Amino acid sequence: MDISATFHLTTREYHRAIRNSPTIRGMLIICALMVVVGLISLPSDRPAMTPFCVGLGLPVFLEVVVRLAPRRSAALFAEPWTVRVTEETFTLRTAVSKAEIGWDAYREAWERSGFWFVRQISGASSFIPKRALDDAQQAELAEFFARRLPPHKIRWYSPRSWR
Repeated sequence: MDISATFHLTTREYHRAIRNSPTIRGMLIICALMVVVGLISLPSDRPAMTPFCVGLGLPVFLEVVVRLAPRRSAALFAEPWTVRVTEETFTLRTAVSKAEIGWDAYREAWERSGFWFVRQISGASSFIPKRALDDAQQAELAEFFARRLPPHKIRWYSPRSWR
């Protein structure tokens, strides 16, 4: 297998990819829980206003950061990106960097909101816009990810996996 695609990333795609990254999504879930804690504590003598305010304010802050990120990274959008997926490596080349990493460094891949996301064992994530690939390449990539990076069981979900 050798899939290669070159594309221009738009700021809108960049915003959407960052919003759907695992880190941002996790932070938004935590914010929602903080708002719930704040709302539950409202009838008490000492309501927990700090979690409530942080839970409401942090998503606004994150949105501002996501919107300002392309301004700091203007070079990313000036030149095309090239992604190459082989049996051995994942390569991403932008105007400012090039990374070629073996699949042993990756732990999962998933599809969301028009992107393929791949996450390394260290936690770093990369994304590929699905529009950069034709239907045959998307099918081949989906089959490769299913074979190479099968979904992991979540420990708390299956009591037998604790053994």
